[in-house]
Amino acid sequence: MKQNLQYKILPYNRYNNFYQERESFYRSFINQYYLDFAHQMLSQEHLSPYFTNTIIAPQDIQFGASPRKVIWKTGMPSFQLKDINDFKDHKILFYRTKLLRQKVLIQFHFIQGIFYYSQLSFLSFTEKTNEILINSIKAKYQCSGSFENQEKVYMTDICGNKLIIEKGVYLTVSYITGDAQPKKLMQDQMKVRIDQSSKAEDYEIDRLSKIL
Repeated sequence: MKQNLQYKILPYNRYNNFYQERESFYRSFINQYYLDFAHQMLSQEHLSPYFTNTIIAPQDIQFGASPRKVIWKTGMPSFQLKDINDFKDHKILFYRTKLLRQKVLIQFHFIQGIFYYSQLSFLSFTEKTNEILINSIKAKYQCSGSFENQEKVYMTDICGNKLIIEKGVYLTVSYITGDAQPKKLMQDQMKVRIDQSSKAEDYEIDRLSKIL
C-alpha cells in the first residue's frame, strides 16, 4: 500500500529561534548565578535549623556524585549548561517534569564534576501543593517540627548538608552540601580572579605613568 506521508525538516532559522527561546528559559534561572552568589549560598547558616538524622539527598543522590551518576539515576536532562557566567569548571543539569500536577524544574549543580547543590522549583503552586510538600519532607526526613506557616525553613543533617524550603515567586526546595571541598574550589577561583584584577590594575597604572 502506497503511503503519502511527508516529512519536513524544520528550517534552520525556525530551529535556531526555537533553540534560543528554549535556552533563554533555562538561562533565566541562572542570570544571578555568579561565583560570589554560589559561594555565599554555600556559606549561609541559620541560628536554629531543624535537625534530621536522615542524610539529606535529593532523589536519594548523595552529594559528591558525578554528572554521569546523576544522569544514570535520573535519566537524560532536558537541558545542560557549563562554565556559567564567571564560574569555571561548573555544570548544571536541568530537568523539566510535573509533580502534583504542577510544572517543576529540577537543577543539579557540579563544580569540577562534584555534585554540590540541587534545587526543585514548582513554577506554579497552590497552598495545597505547599502543604503536601511540607508533609512529604517531614515524613522523609522524620522531622517533627511545626513549620507549616513559615516562609523559609532551614533543615540540616549530621553531615552538615542543608535543605531549605522557600515560598516566593516559586515554591523551591534547595539542597546544599555540607562538604567543604566545593566551597574551597570556589574560594580558589575567587582568589585567582582578585589576583588577575590586581595585576590588570597595576598594568594600567604603569601604562598611564609612561604616557603622562
